[in-house]
Amino acid sequence: MTTKKGIDVSYAQGNIDFSRISKDQVQFAIVRSSFGWEAGQKDSEFDRNMKGFASKGIPCGIYHYSYAESSEDALKEAEYCLSCIKGTDPQLPVFIDMEEQRIADHGKRVCTDIAKTFCDRIRKAGFVSGIYTNPNWLRNYLYADELIGKYPLWLAQWDSSAPVYDCMIWQYTVGGRGCIDGIPGECDLDILYTDRTDDTKPEPSPSKPDTKPKPSPSKPDTKPSSGGEKKFSIGEQVRITDPVIYGTDKKFTVYPGVKYTVIEQSGNRVVIGINGQATAAIDAKYLDKASSKPAKDNRLVYTVQPGDTLSGIAAKYGTTVNKLVRDNNIKNPDLIYGGQKIIITS
Repeated sequence: MTTKKGIDVSYAQGNIDFSRISKDQVQFAIVRSSFGWEAGQKDSEFDRNMKGFASKGIPCGIYHYSYAESSEDALKEAEYCLSCIKGTDPQLPVFIDMEEQRIADHGKRVCTDIAKTFCDRIRKAGFVSGIYTNPNWLRNYLYADELIGKYPLWLAQWDSSAPVYDCMIWQYTVGGRGCIDGIPGECDLDILYTDRTDDTKPEPSPSKPDTKPKPSPSKPDTKPSSGGEKKFSIGEQVRITDPVIYGTDKKFTVYPGVKYTVIEQSGNRVVIGINGQATAAIDAKYLDKASSKPAKDNRLVYTVQPGDTLSGIAAKYGTTVNKLVRDNNIKNPDLIYGGQKIIITS
């Protein structure tokens, strides 16, 4: 079986030095385009990364990180993803990245329908669409028989000699620091099975692809909240009192110890982010100016020992597996490794 070596990247890899990227090390790349569906949630490095890999003749795929909790959300995300990737010509699929526990909590039927809705909308626009997930999700949160074979699979399975499901791309390790020239930080590594890429060519569309986002059926309420409109300065550090996504009743993940700053404000709608990268839009009433006094750090950093499990660590420190997964952005709760750092918050 012929394979190619590749990587997946986002804003987290920073300013990649494409002059040092070697086609011997990187034969393909999967580039994050966006997350969610709010304005400002396009990956800040997407355009630069796509152009950079193209300049080296390296074929690319694309991925969108999903927070969708229904088929309706998935359609919004697909429309937003299409608006972000408009004008690009990926040689590999556009993947939906499904790993949020709050999505999984809705059960197999909802999760499977989210994947189908996103992929079918992307496919209708003239792109090949696929799914990024892991064996735990395929066993417990998705109807795998409805997806495998119909949509290309990008499988995250680390510290294993081979993937347990037939997949187009295997993400076989995560967080390799300094392993790719031109990328000083951590970088995930992937393998592409080239004999499984026949379905990477989009079916011809009978009409010009429509990549314009559909207007929302109703406009979010932008009237000042009771007590008057709060004003924040661009770059100002803020504290989140309730992480509700603006114009919805859904919540986003807040990472402990992370400093959130204001990127823009329009009326009561405030876009906040981390290190200049937008993460969410939120009503100003759910934000306060950060205290000038340093907050007490109640975090404990635990170093994983051989034989440890998340459930064992959670029991030892009086917390839950879900909280450890959320606070540490753990992609596969069934897999931790010796030497890994786990943040435990009170």
